[in-house]
Amino acid sequence: MLRTRYQQSGEKEDIDKAISLHRDALELRPAGHPHRSGSLNNLAISLRSRFYQSGEREDLDEAISLHRDVFELLAAGHPDRSTSLNNLATSLRSRFEQSGEQKDLDEAISLHRDALGLLPTGHPHRSGSLNNLAISLTTRFEQSCEQEDIDEAISLLRDALELQPAGHPDRSGSLINLAMSLTKKFEQLGEQEDVDEAISLH
Repeated sequence: MLRTRYQQSGEKEDIDKAISLHRDALELRPAGHPHRSGSLNNLAISLRSRFYQSGEREDLDEAISLHRDVFELLAAGHPDRSTSLNNLATSLRSRFEQSGEQKDLDEAISLHRDALGLLPTGHPHRSGSLNNLAISLTTRFEQSCEQEDIDEAISLLRDALELQPAGHPDRSGSLINLAMSLTKKFEQLGEQEDVDEAISLH
């Protein structure tokens, strides 16, 4: 609740207190406790929230370490395994955006692929996972200008849109992501049809 209020108000004392409480909860769930992964995840998400506000690299580094610990506790077949991979990948992409370390972005893409592989056709979170991978591929394209990255990102975003018919709450976000990826491609390769489609999508 404190983290939720922090996201609304931006009051730093709320997120600081939330992080402190999550640390206390984690101490009560030692190795082997059935809910330890949940406490690790809660602490990691709160640290990442504070990082987005403050830019403190140590918060993000700790969040990444905690997300790795969460994943280690989730055996193959665990229903939260895909979410854990996406959380770790998203944090790694955030660190790349701050530091420019290519290995972080490459690992994020690999983890997003693994997460997508755990979500078969028909899974309710598949469209979100498609978007996550596409965003990371688009980010890498901006660095490397490798056309295969942006082509794959655009293909993934088209797939995501097919899973989000009119009225779906995430459809507008996917339309924007696809438009932005087409714009990035146009800026690099100059194909008029890409920018025309981007405008139509916007």
